[in-house]
Amino acid sequence: MDIHALKIPCNAMPFICEADYSVTLGQMIHADRIAPFHVAIYLLRGSMEIIEDGICHRLLPHQLFFLKSGVHHWGEKPFEEGSAWYYAHFYCPEPEPQMQKLPGNVYHDSKLTLDLHDNEKYLILPKLTDCDPTSRIQRNFEQLIEAHSYGNIPQASVRLWQIFLECVKNVSEEYVGNVYVRKLQEYIRSHYITGFTAEEIEAACGLSYKYAGTLFKETTGQTIREYQRTLRIRRAKQLLEETDTSVTEIAQMTGFSDVFYFSKVFRTEQGCSPSEYRRTYIPGI
Repeated sequence: MDIHALKIPCNAMPFICEADYSVTLGQMIHADRIAPFHVAIYLLRGSMEIIEDGICHRLLPHQLFFLKSGVHHWGEKPFEEGSAWYYAHFYCPEPEPQMQKLPGNVYHDSKLTLDLHDNEKYLILPKLTDCDPTSRIQRNFEQLIEAHSYGNIPQASVRLWQIFLECVKNVSEEYVGNVYVRKLQEYIRSHYITGFTAEEIEAACGLSYKYAGTLFKETTGQTIREYQRTLRIRRAKQLLEETDTSVTEIAQMTGFSDVFYFSKVFRTEQGCSPSEYRRTYIPGI
């Protein structure tokens, strides 16, 4: 478990102090600070890097990221131009010492009546969650910001709780609580463009490369290299959709040193060349 993962008591409601939509209009680097509040960031487009307590996190579109209050975080690289995101700053008390972690199933289905002590548990939120653009997480974030803009803090807090539950559900369903796979995914997200060696993967998760690859494949359905390629192609599609950058430059920006190999991989994954994809792309409405 990440030492800076958020622990949310089940018997407390978070208080949102600020929530809004933001976009980069010029060069922007994340503030160097120790915030007294937790931060939730849902990236809509672009990319950003945030360093928390020396650990670098790279955010990609449709990922939700949490920063813990009282922990030093900052930025070193500017956000990608045109990046846009939702964010929420919120307070939430730490779990009481007697509280226990809520089991993987966040819903009590064994009985209808609960004692007060049955709710003395807490959720552990994943640092980074991949979200489908049509998921409840994005819709709840939109509704959270709308409620907050009208001063309806209780409704905004309810939406934030829904986001918490969806994050926990995603972890339970997709990763089956496998901390090694989560570590690997976070590491690959931060290094998918520059690349990595087998030795670096072993250092990141504490397992042999062979066993890490087997575990990753069993849990996600992809090999480590296939997951890296998926992230590269996802990034390439975004650049093709949102910029006029040449195909050659996009190949270099996404980790492909050879534009012909990039085009071959892209065609295999998408069924068309990068240039054809750009010509036929129809933005979602």
